[in-house]
Amino acid sequence: MQNQKIRKSRYLWLFLLVAGMFIRVHAQDLVVRGKITDNNGEPLSGVTIAVEGTSISTASAEDGNYSLNVKDGNGTLSVTYIGYQTAKIPISNRTTIDITMEPESEELGEVVVVGYGTQTRRNLTGAIASIKADDIVTEGANTVEKSLQGRIPGVQVESAGGNPGSGVRILIRGTGSLGNNTPLYIVDGVQVDNINNLSPSDIASMDILKDASAAAIYGSRAANGVVLITTKSGRKGENKIDVDVYTGIQDIGKQLDVLDASGWATVNNMAHDNAGQERLSFAQNPESLGKGTDWQNEIYRIAPIQNYALGASGGGESYTYSLSGGYLSQDGIMDKTTYDRWNLRLKSDFTKGRVKVGETVILTKEYWRNASGGFGGQGGNPAGSAAKMIPVFNVYDPTAVGGYGGAYGPIVNIENPVAVLNLEDPEENMTKAVINAYAEVSIIEGLKYKLNLGYTNMAGYDYTYTYPYQVGTFFTNLDADLYEGRSETNTSLLEHTLTYDKAFGNHNIQALAGYTYQNSNYRILTGSKSGMPQGIKVLDAGTLNIASGSNALENTLISYFGRLVYSYDNRYVLTGILRRDGSSRFGKSNRFGNFPSIAAAWNISNEAFFDPLLAYIDQAKLRVSYGILGSQEFDDYRYNPAIYLNINSVIGQDQHLWPGAIQTAFATPDIKWETSKTLNIGADLGFFDQKLQLVADYFIKKNSDVILQVPIPLSTGASGDSPYINAGQISNRGLELSLSYTNSVNDLDYQLTGTFSTVKNEVDQLGTGSQQIFGGQPTHHGASATLTQAGLPVGAFYLIKTDGIFDSQEEIDAYVKDGQRIQPNAQPGDIRFVDHNNDGQIDENDRQYLGSPTPDFTVGVGGNLAWKGFDMNLFIQGTQGNKIYNGLRQDLEGMNLDVNYSRSTLSAWTPENRNTAMPRAVINDPNQNARTSDRFLENGSYLRLKTVQIGYTFSDALAQSLKVNRVRFYLSADNVFTITDYKGYNPDLGRVGSILDRGVDFGHVAYPLAKTFMAGVQLSF
Repeated sequence: MQNQKIRKSRYLWLFLLVAGMFIRVHAQDLVVRGKITDNNGEPLSGVTIAVEGTSISTASAEDGNYSLNVKDGNGTLSVTYIGYQTAKIPISNRTTIDITMEPESEELGEVVVVGYGTQTRRNLTGAIASIKADDIVTEGANTVEKSLQGRIPGVQVESAGGNPGSGVRILIRGTGSLGNNTPLYIVDGVQVDNINNLSPSDIASMDILKDASAAAIYGSRAANGVVLITTKSGRKGENKIDVDVYTGIQDIGKQLDVLDASGWATVNNMAHDNAGQERLSFAQNPESLGKGTDWQNEIYRIAPIQNYALGASGGGESYTYSLSGGYLSQDGIMDKTTYDRWNLRLKSDFTKGRVKVGETVILTKEYWRNASGGFGGQGGNPAGSAAKMIPVFNVYDPTAVGGYGGAYGPIVNIENPVAVLNLEDPEENMTKAVINAYAEVSIIEGLKYKLNLGYTNMAGYDYTYTYPYQVGTFFTNLDADLYEGRSETNTSLLEHTLTYDKAFGNHNIQALAGYTYQNSNYRILTGSKSGMPQGIKVLDAGTLNIASGSNALENTLISYFGRLVYSYDNRYVLTGILRRDGSSRFGKSNRFGNFPSIAAAWNISNEAFFDPLLAYIDQAKLRVSYGILGSQEFDDYRYNPAIYLNINSVIGQDQHLWPGAIQTAFATPDIKWETSKTLNIGADLGFFDQKLQLVADYFIKKNSDVILQVPIPLSTGASGDSPYINAGQISNRGLELSLSYTNSVNDLDYQLTGTFSTVKNEVDQLGTGSQQIFGGQPTHHGASATLTQAGLPVGAFYLIKTDGIFDSQEEIDAYVKDGQRIQPNAQPGDIRFVDHNNDGQIDENDRQYLGSPTPDFTVGVGGNLAWKGFDMNLFIQGTQGNKIYNGLRQDLEGMNLDVNYSRSTLSAWTPENRNTAMPRAVINDPNQNARTSDRFLENGSYLRLKTVQIGYTFSDALAQSLKVNRVRFYLSADNVFTITDYKGYNPDLGRVGSILDRGVDFGHVAYPLAKTFMAGVQLSF
């Protein structure tokens, strides 16, 4: 009995103990509920709510509500959401906790496109720079690419000339290849060849991926950097119509200071006299010639420009849309040149449950009436001819075929530029379509599958009609000519991607896996004939010089890629990327390549030990990355030999015709990817509540396996292209700084921005180690101006150096080597050249390195002001330390040919005028004063007020009285003025040839830059 009581007592105590533990545990289990809203009271879905120090977490529903079981009522909730500040909230045993999320600072919370996804700037580990819509619109440029100039450190934008509709060439972090250095352009997920055809008003943002960590997701296409374009989308509940119209005028920014007829005859007579030659008959009496023809005034004009853009956008609960159209009409400052562009764009999306579908359709049509290339004389295009054409000749000659005058006599064959512009009619049409459609499915929370289909079509049509003419005694074309060319490029894209984004307490994982298939095919067909009957401009009408040709190319790229981003507590971020590409452009042994990258970031300002500094430094983040990229920008089929048929020969006594063939290209089956390895170290800093922001990056980029051609001996019997090999290495290293300050004082809002970047370029290896590649033949003088070899920059200026002017015969006689005069043909007034190799003679072996086309640094400074409806934006950009070889000045100051001359030649050396830097004028130039030398190498540094825009926005009350939501008027100017020592048209010259010609001003193909002044209005309904 007693034992039973004892057992029951034990059971009772055990029961009470278990019950007490149960009650205690249950008392600590807490269900916390609440609602997540933004600072406007709108619910936020997908917000992560986690208990710090545990794996307990949940996400808010569509209505912002959440429910979370917590184990400890004294714990802390960590609430995170993209674009908003992380909230740390003590639970304090509460069961209801409503949370209002505060947006991040504009900089930290900014969503950046990173390729197949987005990230907030706070969590970026790579070097990515961005331009937003406002910067593009206020830029005043009529092409998207031009708005990049000076605004992004490490990005050099080179003009392709002032020709209307001309694009630009973009270099990201220096020259890394001897071939293609163009970055990869992606528009709404689809690769395009350029973005020149896009309307700036359609762009929402541009994100430039500069380092390997950021760009590795694009693998073999990313060695030159990546430019990601996102077009504008509609917003739910914001249905509106936007109108932007501007009109303006363009004028030539600078004309070359050349001689009039009287001045030309004075210098030309001097040149003939010094050569002991008879003077030209029409130059005998300079005073009687007057001013003559001003050829530059004959071809340049004040040209109109106008642009119309109309857009409608908006959305509802489950859809958004954006529809826009535009028209740009731009006449060139050179007579007869013009450019027209039509744009149409549709972008929409629709969400139903877990499925979201959308599309982007961009249609453009472009038309160019370009400046003619000339008649084949030494004037070149009309810009070059207008500078060099002798002013004594007349524009028109009613007795000549075609009605135009021209040069005659024993002189150089320079074209009449007015005749060239009117007797040749070169036209170009281009129609482009970019179509992208996608379907996205949310499988489970955080896991999404996306199917992306892309298609681009580019159809071109070229047309050149040449009228019959007899222009002077040099240029005759008695049979009308017609050329037509048609080309088409089609590219199809198939992409599958799987993304996973999930927070586990303080841990966040973003994962991406994908597969891409891309196929491109190109076809061209050309035909030409002469002998066209008057007024009939179809090929079938021609009877002479019949020619035709065609070609077809195709390439395919397949890719597998993945990205993993891990972040902990908004303090530490790790990113890893791997892409494997297979390209049909390479042989089987090297068809596939792997392109990995790894990066890390440390948000030091989120560490507890940093709290005392937060009063001064709001943000401090360090970044480091390393990765490998590739380049497959290489001609198709180069791994196979090329054989040209129909090489027939007549052999034997019976003169029998034997068919034959010749090899025109050698096989290079082992050719492989160019590889780019980049190390990037960066820092992001914010001060004074993010008013002052600084981004700094230092990079080292090495491009190896650079593709180049090697010479082949004539004994092989081959003609055409030399074989290609991987035998080069090029290094670029530099520093990039971006600074901005934003503040408000009473009614004044202002922002100041600045960029600074340096790039040091050097060829580490080329071919066998001693190979030299010459380039940059500037004019008709034959010698190259640039050299690319190991130890020098790409396209380095490699020239004979000058050392003043011989003032006397004694100076010439004293300039000797082993008792022999070094310049035996020199006369007083001639240039003294440096015998660099000390062999006693002046020749091409005396060339030396004298500068680089790459600037020591580039800068950009911008300012935005807003005060009581008024706003002003301006931007200044420039370069320092780069050299330019002025090929046109070589002609205009050579004084060795019968062409027009620069006004400065009036100060040419004479026995009475010894205090001058201009040598004597002498026809045929026995001392070769006009040879390719540093005499024509100039400082290319400049500082330009690129854009200024002043606007006024009506008050809301006034706008509504006009039945509109917003009205803004503005005045804008582009290329306002330039400070430079460069004597050519434009220090921001376009690159006409290859990268080896960069920095050489080919004056015979120039087109001056225009100043543009515009007035416009923007309306929103």
